[in-house]
Amino acid sequence: METKDWFKLTFLIESDSEEIIIWKLNELGIFSFSFEYLIKNENKKEVNIWLPIDDWDESSRSSFEKIISKLLNINPPKNQFFDWSIIKEEDWLISWKKYWAPELVGNHLLILPCWINLNKKFKDKQIIKIDPGAAFGTGSHPSTYLCLEKMENILFSDKKVLDIGSGSGILSVVARLLGAKEVFAVDNDYLAINSTKSNFQLNFGNLNKLNTYLGSFNEVILKNQFEQFDFVLCNILAEVIKGMIPNIYKCLRNNGEVIFSGILNSQKDEIIKILIQHDLKLLNVSTRKDWACITAQKASNPT
Repeated sequence: METKDWFKLTFLIESDSEEIIIWKLNELGIFSFSFEYLIKNENKKEVNIWLPIDDWDESSRSSFEKIISKLLNINPPKNQFFDWSIIKEEDWLISWKKYWAPELVGNHLLILPCWINLNKKFKDKQIIKIDPGAAFGTGSHPSTYLCLEKMENILFSDKKVLDIGSGSGILSVVARLLGAKEVFAVDNDYLAINSTKSNFQLNFGNLNKLNTYLGSFNEVILKNQFEQFDFVLCNILAEVIKGMIPNIYKCLRNNGEVIFSGILNSQKDEIIKILIQHDLKLLNVSTRKDWACITAQKASNPT
């Protein structure tokens, strides 16, 4: 089998810049990254980003440096801020995995990277096994955490659930774990669809009750005539969410609910305004760090 090498990009940021870096990496479709506290300086963090060599030529890397420099409002001297190195596939697997650990979410959920053995102290938790692969995280992002925290307090038994932008499939897995009757997962990246299937199989031993669709949500909903969903889960960027809201309304049943995450606090008021304009009633807003999670409901038709 052909091996794939990786660039590892390392640079330092002020600790309070972490959230904006996460937001930008998500916007660019980059999901293999980590942040490390510096023991000698608690106000700084080291950012590590892994990028497939085949996809990142010199021009792409230079453009990426300019994006990050502009985001951080810096003008670093050449070769003095960004540190690029090449990581072999087998070394990447080792270096990538060392940054992941079991993570508790809410009161009952435990995200468990699949290569880690379960500690006995977590035996009473609901376990979500995740293999992030090369492209997707384990659920530690604040927006994913918010969505999972909201989900654990919902009765999914016998419900029909739609997961938009499924990524690693973690929301689909949790919906099924909490009793969903049927899960529909949509993503426009074939790697994400493969990851969703793989993690579903990892947790349940089969793909029963999972339906996957490759393509943009607005295309998929029209082609497959999605309707009558009890819950819609949508953990993607706010700019993308805005264009989906009309069709999300259409595919919800009356009194059906939608959970939006991936929204910065600074963006939540605009999203709420659009929801109200499209007859989706605001139920709840929760926040974590700089991120917001919004729950809304499609009201029953007037009698």
